[in-house]
Amino acid sequence: MNDNLLKPVDDGLPMRPNKEHATDKLRVLGGYIHRFITSMRERPWRAFFYIDLLAGPGKNRFPDGTVMFGSPLIALNSTYPFTNYRFVDFDPQNCEALRKRVSASEYENRVRIMHGDCNKKVDEIVSEIAWMDGVYKKGRWSCLSLAFLDPEGLELRWETVEKLGQMKHMDLIINFSTSGITRNAQQLIDSGNTESIDLFFGTEEWKKAYKEAGGDNTRVRRALLDLYKKRLGTLDYQVVEPSSSDELVFKNSKNVQLYTLIGVSKHERGVEFWQDTIAGKSSSSQLRMF
Repeated sequence: MNDNLLKPVDDGLPMRPNKEHATDKLRVLGGYIHRFITSMRERPWRAFFYIDLLAGPGKNRFPDGTVMFGSPLIALNSTYPFTNYRFVDFDPQNCEALRKRVSASEYENRVRIMHGDCNKKVDEIVSEIAWMDGVYKKGRWSCLSLAFLDPEGLELRWETVEKLGQMKHMDLIINFSTSGITRNAQQLIDSGNTESIDLFFGTEEWKKAYKEAGGDNTRVRRALLDLYKKRLGTLDYQVVEPSSSDELVFKNSKNVQLYTLIGVSKHERGVEFWQDTIAGKSSSSQLRMF
């Protein structure tokens, strides 16, 4: 077996090309996972699910040649393991590369890699969790889950987020592509084909927010983020005020916003974990996999 499969080095398998700004995103994910699983692992949850709906091949390569774990391997190599890992990707080559890397882990039997559209595969995942929650187990709580939703653009539909949010204990970390929306919104409006953004928000209400922002990109980003978080609030997630205090904004070298990382939980402890994480309180030992 290739000894490099579970190390942040080139192992000869496909990797996701990425830009420098993605390093902090991955570090934040690692910091949250550490807090989440370390604090909750000794409580009587019946299972711990980590869900990655756009998982990729498991490793990222940056322009300077640096290799970092992608989100699925960050979760798989956390200080304490989850009981169940569900990785989804639309690209069969990504799935195959991830499968080979996972095969080197002692937790391989906890992992299910699913090839297909995340907006369809999510049904299998939530059905599995709902079934487990429905089986009576004396002294056991329901499942506790964390889903990382990292689309490159608008491929993540609101109905998918909604299905996850209907689970009793499901924390979410969502990559909100502000640049993808602001770059395409006016063109799509002018063409009369806004379906991709309609599906992303699950409503056409975004058009009103976009119009009221008056074409100013800063105001548009704020208005659309606020709308999305308002929608998350309808799923009983705690949305923190002021509105930007639970967000992490990522910009390119020209200081243009690319995306915003949002973390939400239905419990105050999850909110605390997220705010501590984005405040940069994770120690180097907690993020040692990087």
